[in-house]
Amino acid sequence: MLAKDLIHTEESKHDALHQLEKQLDLKTDQLKKISELLQAEMDTGLNKGDTNCNVPMLPSWICSHPTGQEKGEYLGLDLSGSYIRVYLVTLHGQGRITTRQQKYTIRDSLKVGPVNNLIDFMAECVDSFLTFVNKGDSKNPLLLGLCISFPLHQTAINNAYILRWTKDFEITGADNKNMVELLQTSLRKRELPVIVKAAVNGASGCLLAHSYRSLDTLLACTVSTGTNAAYWEKMSDIHKINAKNPDEEMILNTEWGSFGDTKSETIPHTFYDIRVNRQSVNPGIHVYEKMCAGLYLGEIVRLILVDFTDRRLLFDAQYSTELNTAYNFESAYMSAIERDDTPELEDTKHLLENVMNLKTTTMTDRTMVKRICELVGRRAARLVAAGMSAIISKRNALEAGLTISVEGTIYEHYSNFPDRVNAALRELYGDNVERINIGVARDGNGIGAALAAMIASKA
Repeated sequence: MLAKDLIHTEESKHDALHQLEKQLDLKTDQLKKISELLQAEMDTGLNKGDTNCNVPMLPSWICSHPTGQEKGEYLGLDLSGSYIRVYLVTLHGQGRITTRQQKYTIRDSLKVGPVNNLIDFMAECVDSFLTFVNKGDSKNPLLLGLCISFPLHQTAINNAYILRWTKDFEITGADNKNMVELLQTSLRKRELPVIVKAAVNGASGCLLAHSYRSLDTLLACTVSTGTNAAYWEKMSDIHKINAKNPDEEMILNTEWGSFGDTKSETIPHTFYDIRVNRQSVNPGIHVYEKMCAGLYLGEIVRLILVDFTDRRLLFDAQYSTELNTAYNFESAYMSAIERDDTPELEDTKHLLENVMNLKTTTMTDRTMVKRICELVGRRAARLVAAGMSAIISKRNALEAGLTISVEGTIYEHYSNFPDRVNAALRELYGDNVERINIGVARDGNGIGAALAAMIASKA
């Protein structure tokens, strides 16, 4: 074979992109099918006490909506991936909230090893924060809510057990340990005038925070490095628990990231999705999340770029160490490339040649890379919309109208992501989409934790 025979024509590059478009384009009918299948998985989770089902529907034991008129000062502590944030949340009534907060970096050494080391650091952060806000009257202890962005098994609003440590945490000694009691014990050792009243998952906290401001908030959705959703469900439909008041509603943490785990055919997959899943640290787990969350979107694009380079469709078949390194192409790069509207796609050229260290790129290369990012980003947004639709349909909420609270770096900062979600919802609901109001929740975890403490104190 002659070298010239290996050089692909513009037509063959166009054909390859067209084939990729067909693989990544989710039609409206497919979105409806995905929504229906997620609803079915949710029903299974509502009936089974087994937390190992795909969508486990974990009860929060938050069974009363905030009215927006409550007043008072409460503490919120948010334990997420890299930071601990402590909040002083002041409720003013009429849906108004003000906060003061401090952020503390979790050292890598605390992410592994005994749980008590992490708990003691959390107490240390609360101690430092009370000094910062000049609070700490032993006669009037502050009530604290704890927000934990890990899957929780809860038997009450103040009984929370971490099902599994995700992200880069490898904590020992936490099995069957109530996180509320552990933190309370550590605070007591420091003689801090703080009472831990409640624990919530991150998505549940965001829902609670937005519910104080907008009483018609039905669900909260996180689209960040991972994805999850929580929503208000009728107690009478949560068959796995014995409801004392079936007319009430409870916040359920869906853990929808694991949708499709045991039925991967549920969501249309590409060769690239299968490879991301197979080469991840948790193969076969969080299948849905791996197709729409920030941790994985850049890796999907990188695998496509490598494949196209293998097929001599990109970069004159020249690689770089950076391009060949897993998870080295970040979702933030995708967003920057999608935003690039310079005539020669100079921002894309900079990312590819100076960050990914490719020797040289042509305008055709850059245009193809931009289109690949668009396809992967658009599919992610449409999958999130299908997830929202499953909950809206499950609660038959469209007729009365509803608010959705959304937070997370992908939704808030990725180019066109909200517009693509809205476009998919419009395809699903037509003009009735006007009955859906989507708002961005900031600091939802910490505010939601404080509101959980307030609700627990009144129970």
